[in-house]
Amino acid sequence: MTDQSTSIPPESESSSPSSEGGGRPQVWPLLRAFLSGASGWLGDVRASFGGFPFRRLLIGLAFLPIVAYVLSGVYVVNPGEAAVVRRFGVVIQRRVEEGLHYRLPWPIDRVDIVNVATVRRESVGVTEPTGEDHVHDEPMNKFRALTGDTNIIDVEVIVQYQVRDPADFLFNVDFPPHRIIREAVRGSVTNLVAGLPVDDILTTERQRLQEAIRADAQRRLDAYNSGLSIVSINLQKAYPPDEVADAFRDVASAGEDKAKAINEAQGHANSIVPEARGQAQKILAEANAYAAQVVNASQGAAQAFESVLAEYQTNSKIYGKPITLYRYYLETMEQILPRVRVYVVAPRNADGEQVNLRLIDSSPVPTQQTTSTGP
Repeated sequence: MTDQSTSIPPESESSSPSSEGGGRPQVWPLLRAFLSGASGWLGDVRASFGGFPFRRLLIGLAFLPIVAYVLSGVYVVNPGEAAVVRRFGVVIQRRVEEGLHYRLPWPIDRVDIVNVATVRRESVGVTEPTGEDHVHDEPMNKFRALTGDTNIIDVEVIVQYQVRDPADFLFNVDFPPHRIIREAVRGSVTNLVAGLPVDDILTTERQRLQEAIRADAQRRLDAYNSGLSIVSINLQKAYPPDEVADAFRDVASAGEDKAKAINEAQGHANSIVPEARGQAQKILAEANAYAAQVVNASQGAAQAFESVLAEYQTNSKIYGKPITLYRYYLETMEQILPRVRVYVVAPRNADGEQVNLRLIDSSPVPTQQTTSTGP
């Protein structure tokens, strides 16, 4: 039996480890070929960019984050907004107006921007509020207040407010702004309504109460250093509870009827009193004129009598007293006789009755004398 030997080439020996397992591709020769080719074209690239300042580029790229960090301190405040700048948590600028500004980058400085132009709205005592930009975290109930005469009324108030001091608004009160407003208004309403009777609240003092609520609520907000300012308060409703509403309406109607009656009476008095005063002045003027007329006539008659008396005394000395008296008698008769009516009648009629001269002429002649003469 003869032994046979087979010679294996060197390549087969070197590739035998990689070819085990069923004809796998030869990796190492391919890798050596790739590296030898890459060294060639990398050398070409290095030769082409041999004059490019790679060091300066790397230095510039290293400074880019620093520049971006410094520029991060630039901020913009839009119209209607205000910014508060803090440095390590301490406020250094309480109010920064609109425009382009700069502060030191974080974490040194920090900027908080607040909208100070928007007028916000809060409802008190309204079960279904509308027009508000926030969500209530508690149920909305009716607000009832006790009046000065121990009556209970339901109150609905609409408040409009805005931010006045952004620094105080952000850091002084750790409470939602709408709740601060609501609690301040509730306290003011409770305090002020307790000093007024219910009739005044429902009628005459409504507008004055509304202004007082606004002033007192603003005073409370200032005491809290809340940074909030009340723009307006509308006392939308102040009415009794539903259980006694009818009785309150009757009382209010009676009050209105009373006021109406008083106004009508005052108007009637205003129309009558001036007329009465005018008539009184007219009567007084006529009385004064009549008094002056009578006084003047009396004074004239007295002066005429005095002149006649003086003439009588003078004539009595000259002609004698009897002659002077007879002359005055004749002068007087000359004045009287032309006004005397003369009737000639029988003293008795057929029946023997005396004639009544009043039946002949019933017209009164107070200054005339009637003379009857018989046959």
